[in-house]
Amino acid sequence: MAEHPKVFISYSHDSSEHKRWVSELGAKLRHKGVDAILDQWDLGPGDEITLFMESGLRDSDRVLVICTDRYVRKADSGEGGVGYERMIVTAQLIQNLGTNKFIPVIRQASGQMKTPVFLATRMYVDLRDGSQFESEFDKLIQELHQEPSIKKPPLGISPFTTHSSGQEKLPSEGLDTQLPEIPKQVESASHAYSAAVKLARAGDLYGWRQLVKQIKPNVFKSLVQWRRNELDGQRPKNQEPIHVVDEVVDIISPLISVALAGVESGREQFRDQKSTLDDLLNVTAWNRYVYGDWRNLSFALGYVYHSLHGGLSLSTNQIDLALSLAQVKIPVADGTKYLPVWKRSQLRGYSESISGSGGGDCVKSWNYISTAFERWEWLAPIFGDKLEYQSSLVAYYMALNIYELATIIASGQKNILNTDSNPYFHIPLTFASESCDINQLAISLLLRHPESLMELWTSLNVTLDQMKNAWRDWIRLCGLWLRDVYGPFFDDEVYHQHIFEGL
Repeated sequence: MAEHPKVFISYSHDSSEHKRWVSELGAKLRHKGVDAILDQWDLGPGDEITLFMESGLRDSDRVLVICTDRYVRKADSGEGGVGYERMIVTAQLIQNLGTNKFIPVIRQASGQMKTPVFLATRMYVDLRDGSQFESEFDKLIQELHQEPSIKKPPLGISPFTTHSSGQEKLPSEGLDTQLPEIPKQVESASHAYSAAVKLARAGDLYGWRQLVKQIKPNVFKSLVQWRRNELDGQRPKNQEPIHVVDEVVDIISPLISVALAGVESGREQFRDQKSTLDDLLNVTAWNRYVYGDWRNLSFALGYVYHSLHGGLSLSTNQIDLALSLAQVKIPVADGTKYLPVWKRSQLRGYSESISGSGGGDCVKSWNYISTAFERWEWLAPIFGDKLEYQSSLVAYYMALNIYELATIIASGQKNILNTDSNPYFHIPLTFASESCDINQLAISLLLRHPESLMELWTSLNVTLDQMKNAWRDWIRLCGLWLRDVYGPFFDDEVYHQHIFEGL
C-alpha cells in the first residue's frame, strides 16, 4: 500500500446536510494521510460522470461505500449513479471473490438492511453519530493504512525443532511480538509523539508507561537545571517574557507531546491525561521563590497544556475529555481552597509569566497561545496545519464560554445576566479576536456533533430551553466585555451568537 492510499468515496446525494457530512469525512481522511477522491472536489462541469465513477472505482486502492437508507434502496433497485456503481462493484466482486477493496460505511441506516445486498456479507464500519464515532473512524484509518490496532503475532518455531547443531531450540527464541520499540533516547517532541502514537495504535500500555518513565525525569532534570542557570535571583537578561516561556515549553514539550498522542488516540486506556497537568504544576525541586514574574512559570505551562489538550479534544470530537480536564480542581494559596482549572486566573489566560505584567494580561496570553503553531514545529504532526490548530483552539474556549453560562444557570444566579456594567467572565473572550473565518470554522466544529455540544449543559442538568432563554443576555454581556477590551470594532462581532440556531 502506498504511503497515501487512494480511496474513492461512493455515496448518494440524499441531502445538502449529507453531502456536507461526506465532504467533512473526506477532509478528515485527507488530514490522516488518505488520498480521498470525491465528486465534490474531483468532478467539474463538462466532466464525464460515468468515466469518473468507473475510473474511481477501478483505480483506487479502496472504496468507501457510504450506506444510508436511500443509498441501500437505490443500489438494490439499480437506480441512478448508485445503480451504475453497483454494476461495476458487483463485476469486480465476481472477478475477485473475497476482495476487501470495498468497505461499507454505515451512516444513518434505520432499516434492517444496513448495506446493499451485494455488500451484505462484508464487515462494515459504523460511523453513525454517537459515542463510538471516533473509535470507529480510527479503526477505518488503521485499515486504510494497513496498520491494524492489534497485530497478529508471527508463528514461533516448534519447540521440537532443533538447530543444525542438534540442540533443541527454546520456544521463546526468535519469537517477535512485533510490538513497537521504545526508543532508548527521545531526541525531540516530534520523536516522542511518533513513538507514543505507535504504542497507542498497538494498545501497548506497558510500553507507553515505560516511555513516560523515560521522558519525565529527563525533562524535569533539564527544567530544574535551566531554572538554576537562568532564574535564581535574577531576571533573564535581554529576553521578553514570552521568549522565556518558550524556552520552558521547549524543554517540557516531549512530555506534552506524549500526552496529546494519548488524547488523539481516543482510546480509554490512553486518552485520560490529567496526570500531565499535575506533573507540570508540581515540578519536583522547582524553586518558586524566583524573580517576580517567573515564580508562576508552572502555571504558564498549565495554561499551555490545557489549551492544547482542549483544542485537540475538540478537534477529535471529545468535548467530554476537554471538559474533564477543565474541571480538575487546583489548590489555591495555602491549600485550604480548591478551584477548577477554568476558574484559576493563571490557567485561563491571565498569566504573569507570559504577559510580564502584574495580574496578567489575557490578550497577551491569548496571542501567545494562538500564534504558537508558528513557533513550535512539533505541533504540526499533531494538528496538521495552522488553520486546524487555531480553529480547534477557538472551539475549545468557545465551548468553555458556553459551559460558564450553563454553570450560572445551574447555580440559580441568572440575575447576574441583567447587569449593564462591564461584566466579569472567568473565561476571557479573547478567542473572538481571531478572524471571522477561524471563528466560523470553530462553530462548525462544535455543531458537527450536536449531541456532544449539548453535554456542556446537560451534564449540569440544564435544559436546552434554559440555555436558549438566557443566551441573548449572555451574548449582550459578551459584547460589553469585547467593547471594553478591544474597542467599538467588536460591537457586532460576537461570532458564536447564532450557535443555538444551528442545533
